[in-house]
Amino acid sequence: MKSKRKSKLLSIKDLTSELYNSDKMKKGINEVELTNTWNKITSKQIQSRTKKIFVKENKLYIKVSSAPLRNELSNNRKILFEKFKEEHKYLLEIYFI
Repeated sequence: MKSKRKSKLLSIKDLTSELYNSDKMKKGINEVELTNTWNKITSKQIQSRTKKIFVKENKLYIKVSSAPLRNELSNNRKILFEKFKEEHKYLLEIYFI
């Protein structure tokens, strides 16, 4: 049995843009970009205590392993959010968990 091919030929540009715009790919790329931004604006000590960074419903969640650090980050939430907002305009809020 022969498998059917798509009759429409696509350019490489169309294929890459289709791949990039897929939901799973876009989610993974956003998380990598958020992690890179987090690494730019924080120190090595904070980065080592960061367990996970993810976005859910345009809200950024950052999980840290230290309660005092979480408290300190929460106190500086506004400043950190403004730095994230410069590069990631779709974010609505930042939470430390």
